Amino acid sequence: MADDIPVAPAPWILKGTSWTFILSGLSTTTSFPAGFSAEFQTEALVEGGQFAGGFGGILLVSYSESPVGPYDELIYLPGKWKYAGKGEAFRITRIYVSSKASTMNGRRNWNIPKQVANFQWSESSSGKTVSVFHPGETTPFFKATIQSIPLVSAISCPTSTGILGKWCTVFQPPIPASSAPEEVGTDKWAALLPVLKGNARIVKVVGALEGGKFGDGKGFPDVMPWSTGMCLENATIDFGNPTIYDSV
Repeated sequence: MADDIPVAPAPWILKGTSWTFILSGLSTTTSFPAGFSAEFQTEALVEGGQFAGGFGGILLVSYSESPVGPYDELIYLPGKWKYAGKGEAFRITRIYVSSKASTMNGRRNWNIPKQVANFQWSESSSGKTVSVFHPGETTPFFKATIQSIPLVSAISCPTSTGILGKWCTVFQPPIPASSAPEEVGTDKWAALLPVLKGNARIVKVVGALEGGKFGDGKGFPDVMPWSTGMCLENATIDFGNPTIYDSV
């Protein structure tokens, strides 16, 4: 663990803006797309439970407040896994944040396999564009433009994922450490039911890499989300204390 990174244990209450885009479900017999995880974490992130498929997702979050300060986040969820006696839960297999403190503490607290990346945001008449880069690189591995839909995006309403009950549960396996000091390893399973509250509105998203792609298939999977998704503004995100298991 990096001595110069402050420890920020769970629970966390964060504030910011999130964007959620749905991915059509993978078949339980289909291989995961290239880039679905970092190579050193792949074995850990496919073990335990049985992949159940179902809808996946791409999530973008810009946190204005958190226990480790503001940061940005990009998440890929391939779908759900099922576990004997525990039902089904999502599993995050690829996630980038713009903060080493978020990386270390997210891994330490909830087994979330975070890695550091640089985020670049820009706005134009065509919408809000986000580009995500590996540190030290100038070519993004993910790029998307979020656009308002005339009339439709002007309508917002308060919402909370709490109405979905346990459907949003995330269950993460133990993850290995890497040579990067913030990429710490863990040795137990962690379950979490995050709750997001805010004002929701419908938006459109388009891939902004060459050929209209979102991910390059290496740093992030080359997947195509549904063209409309949800923006959650003035959001409060509750990442509580995890439930810890020795095994599944």
